[in-house]
Amino acid sequence: MKYVVGIDEAGRGPVLGPMVYGIAAYPEYIHYELKKLGADDSKKLTHQDREKIIIKLKSQPDFYCNTISISARDISEKMLNPNKISLNVLAFTAARDLLIEFSQKFEISHAYIDLISPASQYEQFIQQKLPDLQMTIQAKADAIYPITGAASIVAKLTRDDQIQKQWGSGYPGDEKTITWLRNDQDMLYGFSENVRISWKTCDTLIQEKCKKCVFFGDESLKTQLVNNKYSVYI
Repeated sequence: MKYVVGIDEAGRGPVLGPMVYGIAAYPEYIHYELKKLGADDSKKLTHQDREKIIIKLKSQPDFYCNTISISARDISEKMLNPNKISLNVLAFTAARDLLIEFSQKFEISHAYIDLISPASQYEQFIQQKLPDLQMTIQAKADAIYPITGAASIVAKLTRDDQIQKQWGSGYPGDEKTITWLRNDQDMLYGFSENVRISWKTCDTLIQEKCKKCVFFGDESLKTQLVNNKYSVYI
């Protein structure tokens, strides 16, 4: 039996918490029936709606879903590493790993993936390991294809389970989030591991509040530390 697959993420932009990638799959010959079950862009739905829909989806005998969570700490360490790994590459890798794992068990007829620009780079990255995969990478795929909408619901609910209510939305524009960040901030060590210290928001807060370090001795080490913005988690 062939499956149609959807891929989407939750939490790409927030300064707090993980970025979660979700995959959903359903038999090709009935995959559009997911719309009747409520599968849609998770951003259009309330938390209660998402919880009700996921119960319906998981009750279908041939429905499959899975997630990969990339922690705030992992994101920061990789983006601030001297051999920087971009957020796009982290996202591409998570999507590809989910597809590889599923393809080892089932046959994929087509994958519908929510867009991360540039689409051509995303497609090439996946095809390095899955050269025969037929895919559509499209903006707002979660609102267009029910299978991608299902993936967005899976990802969103998984992220919601992993974040704390006092964080607010986790986005830099949320005053509740900024208040939490200021309370979490240590003058010497910066932030706890739930925070993406590679974000500009954190850099600004560090410059405002944290103690400046003065390096003595090895000038090459000093240059390396400053240029690569090495940070220590509490």
